[in-house]
Amino acid sequence: MNNILITGSPGVGKTTLVKKIIHRLKTSNVECGGFYTEEVRSYNSRIGFDIVTLNGERAILSRKKCTFVYYSPPQDGIQRPLVGQYAVYVDDFEKLALPVFENLQKIVVIDEIGKMEMFSKNFQNNVREVFDNKTVQVIATIPVKGGPSLVKQLKERRDCQLITVNPSNRENLVDEIVKSLSLH
Repeated sequence: MNNILITGSPGVGKTTLVKKIIHRLKTSNVECGGFYTEEVRSYNSRIGFDIVTLNGERAILSRKKCTFVYYSPPQDGIQRPLVGQYAVYVDDFEKLALPVFENLQKIVVIDEIGKMEMFSKNFQNNVREVFDNKTVQVIATIPVKGGPSLVKQLKERRDCQLITVNPSNRENLVDEIVKSLSLH
């Protein structure tokens, strides 16, 4: 049973691909759980990312640290870790992401395993455990270059298939990935 690691340049369509896979699985009545990240925009500028569960629950993953006339990040006084210009809301992320690992579905979707998510040690431990669990299959997105040591470990696993998304193949990957899953 292979796990799927989806990688590609920023903005190439990894999350869009994951959403299409989720839709296909759900319309085929395949049990799946997990989450994806969604870009949050205000007046055509990206101001952060939210985490969205497959049940539709949403929480802040990150917001720009700077303020704009049309956007002001929450002013709760909490010091948060930074990734570039983004403050990472680790507690909010964990409240939605960690329960995904408690009631595992046949397919577990993790979008993404990146720098922001690595601020949660609990998340890292859960990711390791779910990849070791032989009763589920994981579909996860990872950075194309570098990335946390956990990403490097996942890329080296024999039970992981690495798929690189690019503009010329992204439309055909939904079928390819769904066919490669053990759905019975």
